[in-house]
Amino acid sequence: MMLLNRNIEVLSRNADHWICEQKEADFRHDLFIKDSEDNEIVINNNQTLLMKKEIDKSSLPNPLKRELIFVMGINSVEEIEKLIQTMSKESFLIIIEPNPIFFSYALNKRDLSFFVNFNVILFVDELNNLSIFLDKMFSTTLVYYLKSMRFYFTYFYRNYAVDKCTYLVRAVKETAKYKAMLFGNSIEDSLSGFRHNMKNLPYLVHSKDVSHLKNLFKDIPAIVVAAGPSLNKNIEQLKRLTSKVVIIAVDTIVQRLCEEGIIPDFICSIEREKETYTYFYEQKNYPAEITLISPLLLYPKIFEEFKGDIIIPMRENVGEYVWLQETLGLKGDNSISIGLSCAHVAFGFAEHIGASPIVLLGQDLAFGNSEEESHAGGTIYDNKEFTNEVFSTIDKTYTEGYYGGTVHTTDIWINFRKWFEIEIFNENIVVINATEGGAKIENTIQMSLIEVAQQYCSNDITPVKEVMDSVGKYPLDKVQMKLILKEQKDLFISMKTEFGEQLNIIKELNINDRLSEKQLLKVLGKLSKTDVLFEKIKNDWLLRHNLQPIMMSSFWNLYAIEQTLSSSNLIANRDIQIEFLTVSVFVLGEIISIIEDSSNNL
Repeated sequence: MMLLNRNIEVLSRNADHWICEQKEADFRHDLFIKDSEDNEIVINNNQTLLMKKEIDKSSLPNPLKRELIFVMGINSVEEIEKLIQTMSKESFLIIIEPNPIFFSYALNKRDLSFFVNFNVILFVDELNNLSIFLDKMFSTTLVYYLKSMRFYFTYFYRNYAVDKCTYLVRAVKETAKYKAMLFGNSIEDSLSGFRHNMKNLPYLVHSKDVSHLKNLFKDIPAIVVAAGPSLNKNIEQLKRLTSKVVIIAVDTIVQRLCEEGIIPDFICSIEREKETYTYFYEQKNYPAEITLISPLLLYPKIFEEFKGDIIIPMRENVGEYVWLQETLGLKGDNSISIGLSCAHVAFGFAEHIGASPIVLLGQDLAFGNSEEESHAGGTIYDNKEFTNEVFSTIDKTYTEGYYGGTVHTTDIWINFRKWFEIEIFNENIVVINATEGGAKIENTIQMSLIEVAQQYCSNDITPVKEVMDSVGKYPLDKVQMKLILKEQKDLFISMKTEFGEQLNIIKELNINDRLSEKQLLKVLGKLSKTDVLFEKIKNDWLLRHNLQPIMMSSFWNLYAIEQTLSSSNLIANRDIQIEFLTVSVFVLGEIISIIEDSSNNL
């Protein structure tokens, strides 16, 4: 009992551990026995399996590099302790144990005191929850370790459960790819987005105050209408629900809905390119009772010409928008979870207004009966030449279908689906997937739209436009905004000077094989002064957002250098820093110019 209590106490110190609730059936310690030679044996699926204490030397960490090491299995303490002894002090070890019985046994019978190290993290749960855990881990500084990952499989798993090992590798690599995609937009793309945001700043004063929309439609059903091919079968049923639900539609499908006599309450857009305006807004005579929802970066003419009300939310957990919200002094919850697509904007807005349940419709995230059927009829995708041009360069793959089996999809749609799955899990909300086709979306309830109507949509609701008319606009004053932007511009001018001075110092460093250890340490000291500038970027929301790509690539490259004092390692470090500082000075100059232009246009 003392061992159990001590293990529980050690594990409870680290909030990063993910340990599922233990059930009575998990306490099957009788499945572990010992043979005459004191070897441990486990009875698994009616098989008697030997548990050896055997180190896989070929998979041990590099003690001179900072690595992120994934370990499958908790019971082989000797192997885990060897990994901890071998790895760098700046490395992280994540132990994955998908078998709760194995964890329970380890908790009671093994000394788990190695978890006193906060860089040793435990996951105990079904593997289908692993991607949620990984998303959380990769949302921390562990994202800088994505190019320095290593896998180690303890004796039991590498010999008796190779399928679990394969699943782990695939899940880690998929999630790493997803997070790298989220964080890894190019510098040019980030600056282009910032330029659009600041150019559209005058329209922000005309937006409804998003904080006043929080829970405005609490517990009222909302249907998020996307443009997947399965939507065709549900158009008639959707018509019958227009007075009973909030309808939030993506821009691709709004014209079709209006032609069918379905006037959505909201239209959602996210793309900043002119094509969004050309395809979905130019010369479109949408009814004025439709409200536009979009982040600030939308193509300007859409805001300029739209007849109805507009809602410009901040993007939740996106540095540029956090900076803007803090800079302008916007109070309350003005952010929504926007994600990667129009459907994500619609979903995040449905969350923000407190709608429940949220019903997904036309959210196929997969092709229909053939790869030529990508969207519902009555959209721009009816143009086969256009559709072929869009999808001709995109690789096709497979994923689990709504009705089981597999369906054709793309990596882009898989990333969209992952966003839904993670968002639903994290927010613990009731989401019904009434698409009746396409890809299966985890953490949703699958129902037909007819069943949704019968269970949740029996009463008419107060007209949405009537409710929206009572909501005021952001409390913003253009004169005050100009003064605030000048302060920010002056701050970034000062930082640009500081970064430029360090860049000149680094460029002048002469590093060669003839330097003594004392001289090498002096060089290292000068290189280390860039660490302060790294921290300044990490602590500034706007800089961190726009410099994220170079920050990540710099860390990835730095972590690939062995932690030994040598001229070659210092030269590699210097070259990485020169690239980082050069890009930083350029980006600071662009930010200063964009802020100045925006202030002049207010």
